[in-house]
Amino acid sequence: MKKILLASVAGAGLLASCGDVTVTIPGYFGAPQTSSAQLSKISNYSTNYQLSADVLDQNGNTLKKGKSIICDNVTTEITGGVDFTGDLNKLGLQLKGVKTGDYDNLGTNDVNRGGLTSGTVPVNITVPKGLAPLNLGAQAIVVNPRTVDIKGYTYLRAQGLDTQGRATNIIESGAIPVVDCTAG
Repeated sequence: MKKILLASVAGAGLLASCGDVTVTIPGYFGAPQTSSAQLSKISNYSTNYQLSADVLDQNGNTLKKGKSIICDNVTTEITGGVDFTGDLNKLGLQLKGVKTGDYDNLGTNDVNRGGLTSGTVPVNITVPKGLAPLNLGAQAIVVNPRTVDIKGYTYLRAQGLDTQGRATNIIESGAIPVVDCTAG
């Protein structure tokens, strides 16, 4: 019994000496590996909802008219592309909360490269209502002709698999506002 108690105390002391712990959010396919494919950026993404006027978010940042947003209370469509080089075979997509780090897997796409070793994979994603992880701190603002409640921000993330099944690097979009959209 003393040995178990002593081991528990030693283990607690070891954990306490670690200080801050960093949690790494895995990619869709896990940790990146040495892969023959690389992702470079998420290009030209947009959603089927945009701001109809300039607004301020809860941090005092101006969000410009036309900025794509994810509506948390209705289904949102995201389109765009993921630029790659190498033997990309599959693409996995996630949303990750900017402050919380919480993430949701959106799905995978098989990549039909047609023999190309670089290019852009088209992305078409449906984000169900209530899915987007984000940071907290809602703020209601009026955007003519809609009232928009900025709930937080999320990133669109992508990770691929090469033809050998090895996970690529992980890339992220810029922060996408997540809001509740209601008629104004």
